[in-house]
Amino acid sequence: MKRLLRLCTVLCLLAALPACNFVERIFHDAGDDAVARVGKDVLYRSDIRKLIPQGVPAEDSVRMVQQYINTWAKGKLLMLQAEANLSKEAKDVTGELAEFRQNLLTFRYEKLYIESRLDTLVTDAEAQEYYESHKASFTFSYSLVKARIIRISKKSPYYDMIKDNHQAETESDVADLEEMCYASAEKYVDFGKSWVPVATFAKELGMETAACEAEFARGRSFEREIDGQNHLVYLMGRIAPNQPSPFEYNAERIRELLLSKRKQELLASLEQELFEDAKVNGKLIIYDQDE
Repeated sequence: MKRLLRLCTVLCLLAALPACNFVERIFHDAGDDAVARVGKDVLYRSDIRKLIPQGVPAEDSVRMVQQYINTWAKGKLLMLQAEANLSKEAKDVTGELAEFRQNLLTFRYEKLYIESRLDTLVTDAEAQEYYESHKASFTFSYSLVKARIIRISKKSPYYDMIKDNHQAETESDVADLEEMCYASAEKYVDFGKSWVPVATFAKELGMETAACEAEFARGRSFEREIDGQNHLVYLMGRIAPNQPSPFEYNAERIRELLLSKRKQELLASLEQELFEDAKVNGKLIIYDQDE
């Protein structure tokens, strides 16, 4: 209870200080005086200075300093409370610390080992081969689409012209359509060059995903009024749910999968090599339990 009162006292004192002046002294006064103390632990100005980036606005500096001091004080007081109330056995963390150190050092060495040996080049042929061998893994419960959205008022003098051309697919026709839309349409969004989940397209359109799926299942083009605004939608391509998605949609994911596989192979090779070498040079001795 006394320690909790001590925390309240520390926080009240901090709140009572003129914030801007307090922070100003921390950063500009000479010396490295104590800013706060909890038991034997002391927080110094230098501890705070190194945490605040250069160029941070004054108001943000005040907030960050006060937050850090409060967090530091609470953490130290909770530590004192734990020390006072836990049993000797509960406070013995020797085993956990040893395990944590082992895991941390192992992780750092494995990271260094992989970085110095990993071949990060994944060729298109390798990625394509993996895709063909695992095509069933690249199916989704939703559609993928290539489509465009044009929002334009029916009162626009260009409405008929844009509607007549909104299904353009050749490069030159699409370029002409884009030029017209940028000049007269209220909105033009083209997902014609890359596959996107239908939910992404529906959100851009302002429709529910299920309603958009239903429209695309019926046909390639539709016109719809959404929130009082007229939209022309054209579907250039669709991969139905539970059908293998295209290679290009998964290319980056495949690259990451192949790199992950290489990392696992490197680690497995490292572990096996260390294991075999240790048995040969006597670092590892496995005793026969039946003896």
